[in-house]
Amino acid sequence: MSQSSVEKHHRTGSLYGAFAYGSVVLTCYAGFFAGQRYYTSEWMVPVVFALGALYVALGILGAGYQECAGRVRQLPGYFWVQCTLLTAIVLLSPSRGFMGIVVLPVMSQAVFDLRPRTATLIGLYLFGLNIAIWGVPFGWEAALQALVNYSAGFAFTIAFTLVTKRALLAREREQKLREEVEAANRQLREQAAQREELATTRERNRVAREIHDGVGHYLTVVKTQLDAAVALMPTQPDKAKEIVTKAAKLAGDALDDVRSSVGELRTDVARAPLPEALRALTQEAGLPVTVRVEGAARALAPGIEHALFRSAQEGLTNIRKHAAASAAEVALDFRATGKVLLAVTDNGRGAGAAAGPGAPGFGLKGIRERIEVLGGRVESGNRSDGGFALTIEVPA
Repeated sequence: MSQSSVEKHHRTGSLYGAFAYGSVVLTCYAGFFAGQRYYTSEWMVPVVFALGALYVALGILGAGYQECAGRVRQLPGYFWVQCTLLTAIVLLSPSRGFMGIVVLPVMSQAVFDLRPRTATLIGLYLFGLNIAIWGVPFGWEAALQALVNYSAGFAFTIAFTLVTKRALLAREREQKLREEVEAANRQLREQAAQREELATTRERNRVAREIHDGVGHYLTVVKTQLDAAVALMPTQPDKAKEIVTKAAKLAGDALDDVRSSVGELRTDVARAPLPEALRALTQEAGLPVTVRVEGAARALAPGIEHALFRSAQEGLTNIRKHAAASAAEVALDFRATGKVLLAVTDNGRGAGAAAGPGAPGFGLKGIRERIEVLGGRVESGNRSDGGFALTIEVPA
């Protein structure tokens, strides 16, 4: 609710305004039945009563109509008409003295509805009018006495109106602030719910990547080993037994990896330096893999090391599943300042029409998600001399 709407709400169209107009006018016109009167013609009394009735009607209904109709621009005209009526009432009234307070409702209304400069001009005019009806016929002494008498009434009316107006504006500001606080609280609750949902989604994606890159890698190797054992069982049972034993060991390693992943989901767990972890990873790759480290190896943030390790693990899993390669290489490059590069390459058939290392899938998507969170980038594609390359760069 704006300031103007608050002021409109409390104009004389309200019960308070009607009571103020009615009580003040009735008090003033009671002076016809008591006190000294100055008649110049018999028609003065009915004319003044008629003008008073019109003044009250406009005061109670006129401004209220403008409020309901939203015709704020008509306020100057309304006050002009009221001031004209008051001029006629004060000048024609046979009753003097207390009759002058009949102007106070309009004075209060002007303070409420108009700008300070305009309200001041109306106040000076109405105050001067009351002084003039004494000063003109009775001289300066009477004008001075009227100045003293009316000053208190005008001062009280203006002060009371300003206090009331400020109280209403303070209430409006309080209401506005309360609504803004409630809106801000609703927005905070909505944002908190969105953040919680986003955090839950990210955590689910993280768990999915851990399962895919960890358990999926080991299960792929174990399946490859067991398939080989089944093929060798009829002709080379000893070799098949050796392969099954190795598959059992890999299954145990997979279990250890699951436990490690669960621990990492709860808190950071110490891991061997990245070059050593990659060398250990290649020993179970199922094909010859060379690990090459360029530049002086340096410690990386745990999140970066974990992302690069899982990316290399996924790259080797894809090579084993799709590349039909006889050799692969994992290269770790620390030479560039402020970044580290990881490249996983093979000499296989590359990515073709069939699903291959570069085919869209959860593995490559998971790698991109891991690396993009760290502000890095991922490139993948066939090599010019054959095979496939997965290249990762992260700031470190």
